[in-house]
Amino acid sequence: MIKIVLVDDHQLVRQGIRSLLEQESDFSVVGEESNGREGVELVKKLQPDILLSDLAMGDFGGIDMTKALCACCPQTKTIILSMYGDPISVRHALKEGARGWVLKGNSIDELVTAIRAVYAGECYSSKELAE
Repeated sequence: MIKIVLVDDHQLVRQGIRSLLEQESDFSVVGEESNGREGVELVKKLQPDILLSDLAMGDFGGIDMTKALCACCPQTKTIILSMYGDPISVRHALKEGARGWVLKGNSIDELVTAIRAVYAGECYSSKELAE
């Protein structure tokens, strides 16, 4: 079972992603949070396999979370979810330890593929980012 924590400042987004991911027999969304600082504490507590985090959440977003968790929770792999895929932000996230980047405009199938790839030890970026 792949244990997942969701962190996004939009409740509707979290609920939608949770509902779709829980249709996968090998996924379990073990927790969710609405901001990065509380998300870090939740990840420390639950020790999930995957953290799905929004890029921008006030003053402590997905990249900040990734950086904070690399030292204390190296088994948790971060996938950044964002509406944007600017190369500078993507490179910065990967430099800080993120293992994936998925555009929010893409399908649930792509997110499922990304989660499985990152869980297996690969890096993953939405296809549009490679263009």
